[in-house]
Amino acid sequence: MRGELKIHAQTDNPARFADMDTLRLYGSDGTLRAELTLLSVRFLDSKGIVVAGTKEVTDRNGAEALVGATVEIFPEERYPLEEGAFWVDDLIGMTVVDHSTGDVLGTVSEVFPAGENDLYVVRDEAGTDHFIPAVREFIAGVDLDRREMRISLIEGLWES
Repeated sequence: MRGELKIHAQTDNPARFADMDTLRLYGSDGTLRAELTLLSVRFLDSKGIVVAGTKEVTDRNGAEALVGATVEIFPEERYPLEEGAFWVDDLIGMTVVDHSTGDVLGTVSEVFPAGENDLYVVRDEAGTDHFIPAVREFIAGVDLDRREMRISLIEGLWES
């Protein structure tokens, strides 16, 4: 009713919102939809939701106008990650290669949070999506400089 925004946090550290001054919201096409001044932040930990109050959005209509937007954090504002962890936007567009053959399999098109482990959506040349669990058993290596992810395929993992 007061225009608070419910944010489905896709971060391992939702408390980081308490340290932020500004929320940048982007549309699905990547364009900036709003830059908002944070006034308050509270957490609904059991639901994985951050509730944010802003200076610019003061009513339900204003909040509803931003449904579907994505909060993005500038690289210089990011917290350091543990070894083996990656920012989602660093993975999107990355070339995926079969670790044993070196064959290019496709590119990472999306990353879905799926409980304990994310799922990497790899789109092949034909446009078919393949879902690869983000676990060491399947992810043989990620090279951010080369923009390449090497995966170890097991029988049935690549079939549509």
